[in-house]
Amino acid sequence: MPATHDLWGNPIPEDPPPAPRRKPKKQRQFVSQLPTDILAWLMQNEPNTIDELMDLRLALYSRNTHGRYQISHRGHTMMGEEKFIIVGPAGPLLILSNKARHFLLRNLCRLRRRKGWPPISYQ
Repeated sequence: MPATHDLWGNPIPEDPPPAPRRKPKKQRQFVSQLPTDILAWLMQNEPNTIDELMDLRLALYSRNTHGRYQISHRGHTMMGEEKFIIVGPAGPLLILSNKARHFLLRNLCRLRRRKGWPPISYQ
């Protein structure tokens, strides 16, 4: 390629070739990592009666075992949020944040309305 010159006759240096791009690092995935997909877990562990629904709600609110749903605490995340595992009849689910727990509770409310169960009342 011929050298180019500016208006005063000075040679213009060529741009250096671009540096090769690095591949983004993949996050480490552990083979024994527990599932965190709430909707998939709920489809497999769906409560069949209003009593099972109440057991699951009480387990999520109190963070203790109720009925068929067992809770085991797993410490805190790096952001300081509590994480725990809820084990249903078909398998475990890792809850990593309070938002995830509330998301599951909202979906339980939608499930209750879809099945036509009565409103939740505590006596």
